[in-house]
Amino acid sequence: MAAVSFLRYSVPSRVFWYPTRLTRVTPTFARFSSSAASTSSLSSPSSDHFLPDKWESYRKKKVVIRIGYVGTDYRGLQIQRDDPSLKTIEGELEVAIYKAGGILDSNYGDLHKIGWARSSRTDKGVHSLATTISLKMEIPETAWKDDPHGTLLAKCISKHLPDNIRVFSVLPSQRRFDPRRECTLRMYSYLLPVDVIGVKNSFTSDEIDHHLSDFNEILKQFEGDYPFHNYTQRSKYRRKAQQKITQRNGRPPKKPKSIQASESELTGENNRENEEEKVDVEEEEGEVDGESNEDVADSQVYIRAKWLHEPDETDKLSAAHFRKVFRCRCGMLENSLGFGFVEISIWGESFMLHQIRKMIGTAVAVKRELLPRDIIRLSLNKFTRIVLPLAPSEVLILRGNSFEVPKSPANFRKRPEIKAMGESEEVEKEVEEFYRGVMVPQVSRFLDSEEAPWKEWLEHLERNDGMIDEQLEDVRRGWEEWKAKPRIMTRKTGDDKEFASVSAAVHQALH
Repeated sequence: MAAVSFLRYSVPSRVFWYPTRLTRVTPTFARFSSSAASTSSLSSPSSDHFLPDKWESYRKKKVVIRIGYVGTDYRGLQIQRDDPSLKTIEGELEVAIYKAGGILDSNYGDLHKIGWARSSRTDKGVHSLATTISLKMEIPETAWKDDPHGTLLAKCISKHLPDNIRVFSVLPSQRRFDPRRECTLRMYSYLLPVDVIGVKNSFTSDEIDHHLSDFNEILKQFEGDYPFHNYTQRSKYRRKAQQKITQRNGRPPKKPKSIQASESELTGENNRENEEEKVDVEEEEGEVDGESNEDVADSQVYIRAKWLHEPDETDKLSAAHFRKVFRCRCGMLENSLGFGFVEISIWGESFMLHQIRKMIGTAVAVKRELLPRDIIRLSLNKFTRIVLPLAPSEVLILRGNSFEVPKSPANFRKRPEIKAMGESEEVEKEVEEFYRGVMVPQVSRFLDSEEAPWKEWLEHLERNDGMIDEQLEDVRRGWEEWKAKPRIMTRKTGDDKEFASVSAAVHQALH
């Protein structure tokens, strides 16, 4: 199969997730394990023929691993203990690390015991080339001996994984490294068949450029710091109401655990990140035909758009609904297997459940003139409640991450293991082999707009054409009244001024 260009890395290495070459390698030991499996593998040539099925544990060490996967057959990244029948990436990875010797029997089945943390989650069907996970792993005595990039350890784990999941690197990590809180930039790509936005094979170069330029103007409206509450399931990012606390026979009232947890999670500057962490990937079941059912009235009649003229105590927004999007643009026309497509780059600090897919779905509907041009502006206002289309997940890829230590001097913002890992040619070769040999064949088959999932999705869009128009008139009137009122601006929404305070790494990536 011919290789396609959409998966070539366009992200500068200095902002691409984390390092692959350590400046100081963990010291090796003179004494070798007596285990045949241990001595025959990690000190042997990096060939799968020499890799053991399981290494002998020497000690526990916090590590950081980079993984890639094709999410088509999985229910998302996060493990689902409540329903073991749901296949997830973390479920497969936990089993593989356990079989390789990285998790003890006493810790298997409880990720909290090994300090499991991830840089971000992905929805059902979404793919990744750069997911970062940290954990306390049992390591062999010869870990990183003649293997400074951790590719041998990675291959030992990958032996126990399905072909559509791959570990690229395993490296020692500093104790305080937190992949979620230190991830300052997440870079996604969405591959969109061009005929979905009206570009035909018969078009001239000028006509193609005109359509793509117009589509870019639509996409750029998402750039900035806005409440993206209409682009997710709002209730999942809303503060939970506190339970009533009563006296206990004259003693101080005892707080329920749920309240204690919510208070600790909702304080400080990490409010947004903590509320994001509460989201669970199986929340997709709360949707009907790809649209949120939060605004369905008791009479089962859809309220697809409304303006909150009065505060609604049952539908409040929180800091977690606000997200900062640095880039939302599409590239030039490309071709794979005879299908034309464009790659849409969506970069931001963090994203909510379904946010990117609803952004793409809305932009496509606007381009196809199924939704009005002002819908994006209206939907990014905190007083609006609008049901928006959810685009397919099969062509969404997490491409890269950038990490920085918060509130640290400029010279200490990059952890040693974070600096070196992104520059390893050996790891990049592993990534290249995975996406060309595994991801490309599977993702390319979703670029035909005449087949699933696009055919059904476009039919659903057409069926709902015009159903929101009357309700939007009330939203526009509310927006005009709100705009006319004097108010204090607390958030910037301009171009470069919006991102005046972003980190140097993010600024370099954007310019």
